[in-house]
Amino acid sequence: MQVGEVGELSEIFQWKGEVPKGLPDWTEEEKVHLGEELSDVLLYLVRLSDICGVDLGKAALRKVELNAIKYPAKVLKEEVSFQASRNRNRTHCFCRIISPLLI
Repeated sequence: MQVGEVGELSEIFQWKGEVPKGLPDWTEEEKVHLGEELSDVLLYLVRLSDICGVDLGKAALRKVELNAIKYPAKVLKEEVSFQASRNRNRTHCFCRIISPLLI
């Protein structure tokens, strides 16, 4: 996967701050651009998994199961709540936005 594509996706969120679900404050043009960049990353990721012989669906399900054991829902909610209060007045980067989804 080209690291540049992930960088382009990250740039979209770099100066957005807190991003609410559904992106109500975003223009249609911004949402279309986001969709294009997400698609680029997805296509590279799917291609890379194919080249490497990794069943991406199975790997993702396994990771969700492992994370459920490692990070029980109660602990995760407490951590997300703590991080949200800690970062309330800071600019949020893409990593902070997406990380709860990856755990």
